[in-house]
Amino acid sequence: MTADDSLRKPGEMFTASALKGATPVKQFTFITILGILLLIVAKYALHSDDLVMYAGCFGVVFYVMFNPWLCLLATDNKKYLIASFLFYAVIAVIMYGIVYLMTGKYFSNSWEVRIILITTTFYMVVAYGMMLALKMLFVDVSEGGL
Repeated sequence: MTADDSLRKPGEMFTASALKGATPVKQFTFITILGILLLIVAKYALHSDDLVMYAGCFGVVFYVMFNPWLCLLATDNKKYLIASFLFYAVIAVIMYGIVYLMTGKYFSNSWEVRIILITTTFYMVVAYGMMLALKMLFVDVSEGGL
């Protein structure tokens, strides 16, 4: 064994991280629970309909912000992508469904909901395109590093 055998390759610390286990299912579960807790606190502890709206938007935006970046660590791109978009749709329905039940705001009477859904959907598509392109161009699958 030489000294070079014990060195990590560039990017290998990132790909060997604990974040590799953050599947779309785990991300969805964590963010849904956190979002529902925030919705409950906003409605029943703080008594604010505006904070209920922000908490619902937080759940959707938080999922969308980090999910595409974690795609870099996925081993099966197609499976990860399909699960991510499916869970995006489900989390949007859950969060905005609860917002509707608590405040009465829904797609056709809330400009905020429409803007958030349009921008997060656009971000998901663009970010996934960038992440998959980066992965195809720079990931060295034979050596395990970026």
